[in-house]
Amino acid sequence: MRARLVAAFTMLAAICMIVFAVAVGYEVANSRTNKLLIERVHDANRFADLAAYDPATLCTAAQTFYDSTGSAVLVVAKDGHALCVAGVDHTDAAVLTAIRDRHQLPTPRPLYPWNAQPILLAQPIGVDPQAGGVVVISVSTAVARSEILIRWTQLACGTLTALLIFSGVALLVSGWILRPVSGLLRDVDVLIATLPGPVPEPKAPPMDGPPEIVRLAAGVEAVTTAVAAYAAAERQHVVDTAHSLRNPLAALMVRLQALQSEAMSDRDVGTFVSVVREVDRLAELLDALLPGTRDAEVVGGDAVVVAAERVDAWAEAFARRDMRLRFEPMVTEARSAMPDTALAQILDVTLSNATRYAGADTTTTVTVDRESESVVVRVADTGVGVSEDEIDLLTTRFFRGTGSADGGSGLGLPIAATLAVQYGGLLFVESARPHGLVVTVTLPVAAGDLTTR
Repeated sequence: MRARLVAAFTMLAAICMIVFAVAVGYEVANSRTNKLLIERVHDANRFADLAAYDPATLCTAAQTFYDSTGSAVLVVAKDGHALCVAGVDHTDAAVLTAIRDRHQLPTPRPLYPWNAQPILLAQPIGVDPQAGGVVVISVSTAVARSEILIRWTQLACGTLTALLIFSGVALLVSGWILRPVSGLLRDVDVLIATLPGPVPEPKAPPMDGPPEIVRLAAGVEAVTTAVAAYAAAERQHVVDTAHSLRNPLAALMVRLQALQSEAMSDRDVGTFVSVVREVDRLAELLDALLPGTRDAEVVGGDAVVVAAERVDAWAEAFARRDMRLRFEPMVTEARSAMPDTALAQILDVTLSNATRYAGADTTTTVTVDRESESVVVRVADTGVGVSEDEIDLLTTRFFRGTGSADGGSGLGLPIAATLAVQYGGLLFVESARPHGLVVTVTLPVAAGDLTTR
C-alpha cells in the first residue's frame, strides 16, 4: 500500500510540476523572442539612419552585423535599387513583399528550439534623402533558440530534481502515516490467530479500497464479532451459574426455616437470625446477576443502617482473631444513591481484608459522615498497613501485596472500587498515621436528600 500511495502522490505532484514547468517554459520562450525582435528593430532603425546620414559605412556595418549575428540585411533606396546587400536573397518572394509594403513587423510569436525558419523584419527609412526606402532584416534565431533550449533543459532538470525530492519526502511521510496501520494490521492478525475456533465470516460485503485496509477492516470486524460472542457466552455462563446456585440456596433456606421451630437459646437465636440475613443477601446478589434485574430502578439506602448491620455481622469474626471492631457514625442518617446491597458488598470487602491483614490486637473503626453533597464511609485499621509503593496498586485487579496472606485473589478492592464508580462514587486507599490503612468511599447523596445535616 505504501508503494501505491507514493505512486499516487508522485503522479499528482508530477502533473502539477509539469503544468508549472510548461507555463514557465512558454514564458521563457516568449520573453526571449520579444527581446530578439526589439533588438532587431533597433538595428533596423540604426541601418536606416546610416542610409540617410552615412551611406559610405552602411555596407561595412551591415556585413559586420551579418557576420556577428547571422542576420542578413538588405537596404533598398526609395527608387527601388539596393543600397546594401548582406546575405539576403532580394529575389525571394517574401523579401519582395516586404520591400513593396515598406514595413513588416511580425506578430510576436514564441520561438521554439525546433523552429529554424528565420524571421523577416522590414522598417521604412523616413529621413531624407532616402525617405521612402526600406531596411529588411532576415533575423537569425539560432542563438535565441539555443538559449531557450538551455533554459528549458535547466527547467527540466530542476523539475526532475524537485520531483525526486518530493518522492523521497512522500516515501518518508507515507511510511510515517502507514506505520500505525501496519502495526495495527499485524496485531489484528495475531489476535485473529489466537481466537479459538473458526474466524467469523464478515456480515457486510467486502468494501472497495486498498487491500490492506480492506483486510484490516475485515480483521477488526472478525475480532469484534468474536469478542461480542465471547461476551455473550460469558454473560450466559454467569446467568447459568447464578441460576444453578439458587437451587442449593433455596434448599438451605428450607432447612433454615425448618430449624426456626426448634427451641434455641438467646445466643443461638441471634446467630440464626444473622445466618438467615446473610443467606438473604446471597440470594439478592445472585438475583442481581439474572437478566432483567439490572434494568430495575436503583433505590439508594441509608449508609448508617447498612454500616451498623455489617459491623454487627463481622463482630464475632473480629473477636475470634483478638481484634476490635467499632462503629462510630457521625450522623444519624446518611442516605446515598448506592443500594444497600452494593454498599454492604463494599464494606464486606474492606472488613474481610482487615481481618486478614491488620493483625491481632488491632482496632478497626467504621465511620459514616456527610460532607457537602456526599456520603463518606471510612474503614480505618491500626494494623501494619501497606508500603507507599504498593498502596496505589491495591485497586488493580489481581494485585496482591508482599505481606498478603494465602487465600486472597486480589479482586476484592478492585471490585469494590468498580461498584463505587458505577453509582457515581469513588473509592481510594491511603495509609493511616502512625500505621494502618484507611479505605474511604465517597458516594453522592440520594436525590431529594441534598439538605445539609
